[in-house]
Amino acid sequence: MVSNPGSASAMLDPVRTAIAAAEDTLIVYFAGHGLMDTSGKELYLTIPGSDGKRLYTAVAYEHLRHELLESRARNRIVILDCCYSARVLGVMSGQEDGELLADMAAVSGTYVMAASDKIALTADEYSEFSGELIRLIGEGIPDQPELLTVNNIFRHAQAALRDKGKPVPQKRDTHFTHNLFLVRNKWFSDNHDSPLIGPIDHPLPQTLYERRRDLHDAGVHRPLQAGICGTADRGAESIVVSGGYKDDHDYGNVIIYTGHGGRDPNTGRQVRDQSAYDSGNAALIKSIMTGFPVRVVRGSGGNPEFSPQAGYSYDGLYTVTDYWTKKGVDGFSVLQFRLEKQLNAPASAMNAANWSRISGGIYADLRLADKLNRIYDYSCQMCGVTLEAPGGLRFASAVHIQGLSVPHNGPDSLDNMLCLCSNHRDLFRYGSIVIGDALEIIDQIGNEPLGVLIEKHHINRAYLSYHRQHHSIYNAPT
Repeated sequence: MVSNPGSASAMLDPVRTAIAAAEDTLIVYFAGHGLMDTSGKELYLTIPGSDGKRLYTAVAYEHLRHELLESRARNRIVILDCCYSARVLGVMSGQEDGELLADMAAVSGTYVMAASDKIALTADEYSEFSGELIRLIGEGIPDQPELLTVNNIFRHAQAALRDKGKPVPQKRDTHFTHNLFLVRNKWFSDNHDSPLIGPIDHPLPQTLYERRRDLHDAGVHRPLQAGICGTADRGAESIVVSGGYKDDHDYGNVIIYTGHGGRDPNTGRQVRDQSAYDSGNAALIKSIMTGFPVRVVRGSGGNPEFSPQAGYSYDGLYTVTDYWTKKGVDGFSVLQFRLEKQLNAPASAMNAANWSRISGGIYADLRLADKLNRIYDYSCQMCGVTLEAPGGLRFASAVHIQGLSVPHNGPDSLDNMLCLCSNHRDLFRYGSIVIGDALEIIDQIGNEPLGVLIEKHHINRAYLSYHRQHHSIYNAPT
């Protein structure tokens, strides 16, 4: 135990050393006690020997913040697990000092997560907050991708503590990419061979199951509790429609499905807003982007016209076509998804899950489109812009240079494809823009160059030539 008030340097000197060394990512984690001054305007972090009546024996958070301002690291993560820590985030609703304290927390390029704005609770070995973070990192998060982002970990810790009735942690990020990958998902490494999108070899639609465990064992719907199975990275595998949410509407071939989250498990009432960052909701949004079908299971609690009298029924493949946000019956914001049944869906998993019908008997391989988007990290080859949907999901369009259908008869191959944003997709598709053999981007309307195409994969110039000839404007205005 060190009681010398000057020992504050024992906390800040190691931080300063780390700040000097870190160039990419700096993580500062404090677990201990927190004190507020008599005005409630400043948080103090305790050290061995700190005395609540002599705050000069503790370390003012403002001093830590000042050190963080000196960091050259592109990303900074600050974890405060102590009493009153969330007060530096400005979460004290209605209190005039909230904005002042929030300004104290703000450091550009920093993600701050804090345990509580009250007394932080201690579990058996760790505090509630630290224990939840350690559990998520050690066990992983079900139905999440291989790499977990800092925001993903925080959101799940927050939801877990809220569901347990514990103090809810808060976060603040300032010019920070919350999609920064932090750790590998232990759950993913243990289960990465399990996911299957689209139809499975068995069963046929209308097959009945007595319990959720039977659905799991058959591979129809793997989670034993969650209504949505899937990840933001791959999309949704399956959903269960069982009348659990008051805002659901089941019309048979069309389902209006309420997203996950915010419902009290005991009363069934919606008690908080839903978020697009929730893993299940993000998975359904991803399914809209990919076009991959989703297996639908109906439970006995749903619309009796289409649901089984008891247990569960597998009711085939549906496509997620749209989603929106609305105020639900209980007064909180919910996400709703529109699903349409795939009538006469192909029985082959390849046809249903991996192929998109272009016209007639012509299909495009969705796996190629996904591979192309990943090569360019969902950024447009013409303008470099990356489009992002709620939930942090990025999206782009994979466009064939020489069309697949008659009379073009182009190949479904990567060298005949471009990754474009929605604006440049349409301009290219309708011939407003063409691309030269040197990859120069030409505006045919204004008859002027717009730049050079970004090329990270081989593009066959013959297909570019075909596109130019097909969309040549012979009488363009001068």
